Amino acid sequence: MDKVNYNGQKIIAFADKTILKISNVSIKGLNTKELENSLMEKLNTIVRIIGVTGENIEMDIYNLSPEDVLKDAHGIIKAVSLTEGIKAENVMDLSAEKAVQVDIDNIDIVKNISCARERWQSYERSNNTDRS
Repeated sequence: MDKVNYNGQKIIAFADKTILKISNVSIKGLNTKELENSLMEKLNTIVRIIGVTGENIEMDIYNLSPEDVLKDAHGIIKAVSLTEGIKAENVMDLSAEKAVQVDIDNIDIVKNISCARERWQSYERSNNTDRS
């Protein structure tokens, strides 16, 4: 997995009953299965990609419906939905309101916890004031 902060892009994903906003991962193309597999290996859990957000997303968006891509007035892509049934607008809402911010380079893998959601609670507490 590339370790490049790609124009501030963040992957919005679902893992361990938690919506995550993962930074420091570059996105090439729309191969969500490859990205999910890389994240599953790194996080040691099942991961489902919801979408991508950022200030200027540079990725192929061919074969996506207009509802799956959110652009600003200048045509700059701000969000892309990669999950059926979720629109790009919803990805932005999830990112702003509910996602736990996680830096892929600074993830502590906690073992032997009784609830999968518990592993992300420390990230949630440390980031609850910064929801960018």
